[in-house]
Amino acid sequence: MNELQTITQKYQAARKVEGITDRITLACGRNLVGRYILTEAGAATPSHDVRNGFAPSEGFPVDAAGGTVNDRDYQRDKDAQMITRKIAAEYDARAIQSPVIVSADGVVLSGNGRTMAGELAAMQGTDGIYIAYLREAAPRYGFTPEQVDSFDHPRLLFQSDHVLPYTATTFAMFNAQEMKGQSKTEQAVKLGKLVGDDTFSRIVATVNGFETLSDFYGNTEAATFCLGELLHAGIISSMQYAEYVDGESVSAAGRELLENVLIGKVFSSSSDCVRMTTAYKSLRRSCVLALGELANNFRLSMEYSLISEVSDAIALCYQARKEGDYKDGEKVSEYARQRTIFDGSTVADFHDDVMLFFADVLNGKKDSQLKRLLALYNHEAKAADNGEQDMFSTSPIRTKREILIDVIDAFKQSSEKEQKEAVRAVVTERVNNNTFISKEQLTSVKKGSYVEYMCGNDVIVCQVERVKGSCVFLFAAGGCKITATRSQVRPTADHRLSLPSWLHEGSIIHNPLMKQTQKIESISDGSVIFEWINGGCLECSIERVLTDWRPSTTQVCQIGELERVL
Repeated sequence: MNELQTITQKYQAARKVEGITDRITLACGRNLVGRYILTEAGAATPSHDVRNGFAPSEGFPVDAAGGTVNDRDYQRDKDAQMITRKIAAEYDARAIQSPVIVSADGVVLSGNGRTMAGELAAMQGTDGIYIAYLREAAPRYGFTPEQVDSFDHPRLLFQSDHVLPYTATTFAMFNAQEMKGQSKTEQAVKLGKLVGDDTFSRIVATVNGFETLSDFYGNTEAATFCLGELLHAGIISSMQYAEYVDGESVSAAGRELLENVLIGKVFSSSSDCVRMTTAYKSLRRSCVLALGELANNFRLSMEYSLISEVSDAIALCYQARKEGDYKDGEKVSEYARQRTIFDGSTVADFHDDVMLFFADVLNGKKDSQLKRLLALYNHEAKAADNGEQDMFSTSPIRTKREILIDVIDAFKQSSEKEQKEAVRAVVTERVNNNTFISKEQLTSVKKGSYVEYMCGNDVIVCQVERVKGSCVFLFAAGGCKITATRSQVRPTADHRLSLPSWLHEGSIIHNPLMKQTQKIESISDGSVIFEWINGGCLECSIERVLTDWRPSTTQVCQIGELERVL
């Protein structure tokens, strides 16, 4: 049986009463069409099970790494658990005024915390105020007080008519307003799941244009470009973007966000590693200083990447500090060897000399050592990973271990001054070879100028309304408003505003990703309104339409493959 069917069957079997249809707007600006549902507590399934210590709910969708697709991990986020219990103890009208949103399968898309709190409240009998308010407010949602009374612990849900993929990106769309409420650690875990490889590569390419993270933050153009990438990818909203920019520079919150993007993505295969990294200040400091090099190493093939070794080294440091009472600066490799000798237990592979060396470097007094070591290794490994070797050499391309042994030996035998000089030479070469930033800075885009906006397979002419950092606000034909990044526009002498020929009222267009073909009812400001075949409508941002939709070849409107109205 498909795991999701467990959730679907439970939801379908539950007694439900349908209320009025409605359209709600999410924090990210997207509109959803659906209907209100009255049902019993426990009918819908949140990401985590309060009856099982906040473990992931059985059958709830997971990502490629087997982790929850919900961008908030209640099993490990103790703050989130505490908040959920507090809501349950005072379960009242607030849980209705911001409705829980579910899919037709019964999967909770928004309001996981409120749903779990509602289940706890039902168990504890602390939902009396909620039920009283629901009984009073029932008519506005299409129900009668008698229908509310027919349930033991009634719950109001908003069931979306949209068919959305169960991915971290979808859940982040519903939870966009919650990022500020998450700790640094959980925000990093969330961002690691959300940021795509292409977006991450462009951010790393930007960071590589500078010798240090401080230099990168000091360059407004570069840092705001990276924030613009996150905006364009839908990771942050326009309202959030404003919080991350302080005047014309990146704010402290913006710097923290970018650091969390890097550290979350680098260790995205292990959310526990992200948590262990942030448990001790010295560990996080070493990793933050080395973020640029960690990100570069992450982009190497599995054959040459060291992320696994670094992750194991972080785990050893964490365990030695937490359970072995080791202090900052002490050699934690001894902890691995001693545990094995005295009680036969294994906290780490004590035969793995490379991993043990990395662990000692991470726990050392000098925060910059990990950065230096990775910089030297990455320089050599990138050439080998690309299949390069000296043209006069007859020896085979060096393996990861061979490069590591050479780098570690050189590292051990050189003075700190020599290490710094070697790293400076490596970084300078990389910066000089990186033309990404210089090309961005040469782009002359200012208020009132005309630019070509590159969107998918189309290029249209727009006028610049204003510029903030690397975020460019545009006018297109018909007064359509578009938000773009500098990398998506280039100056043009053409002053004729335009839109793609297929984007107009009455046009039938197709979204291959969602497998939908629909008719455009109207285009207004920054939105496209679709006319659905059931008589409803849906509003979508013009940027999303330009990116994801294309002219239809069939000219026939259709419902998604699961035969649901979107």
